[in-house]
Amino acid sequence: MSGNQPDPSETAKRLLAYLRRLQNDHGAMADLRCALSPARLPRAWPLLAPVGGIGNTRIETVAGLFAYHPDEASTGNLGTTCRLLAAGNNSFDGRFRRLLSCDRDEICERLRPVVLAARAKGVKINYEELFVDLWYWGDKAKARWAREYWGVPESEESGAAPEAAA
Repeated sequence: MSGNQPDPSETAKRLLAYLRRLQNDHGAMADLRCALSPARLPRAWPLLAPVGGIGNTRIETVAGLFAYHPDEASTGNLGTTCRLLAAGNNSFDGRFRRLLSCDRDEICERLRPVVLAARAKGVKINYEELFVDLWYWGDKAKARWAREYWGVPESEESGAAPEAAA
């Protein structure tokens, strides 16, 4: 990694540590939610400046999403979150497929409804992993999400091998 390129994992850790410090400041959280609205984005800039977030779509997105739903998971990725949201909701599969079809510019715009659904159902989100996935958004990140969403839950992996399809 070159010396002038930031490490996305370290950037994510610094960003989330900063957001956690602001999490009980309702005014700050309200301003950070503005990061998801192009018309109101400048309201978030004073809070995003200390973490290099002005004009950084990934930082703006993760900060805005965290401000809506600060309940964090320490494992999994957004595929895990979506799998939990899809339980008992047949229409969620289409929403997840649309996320996977997004390009680098589109994905940040499509995450807010998913995070709001997670907040409504009390499903936690791994924001550090989300930031890294947005940083490297492409086929590998999409495949990781898909494996978590459609993969075999860990509790079933140690069981017997699935029967062959007839």
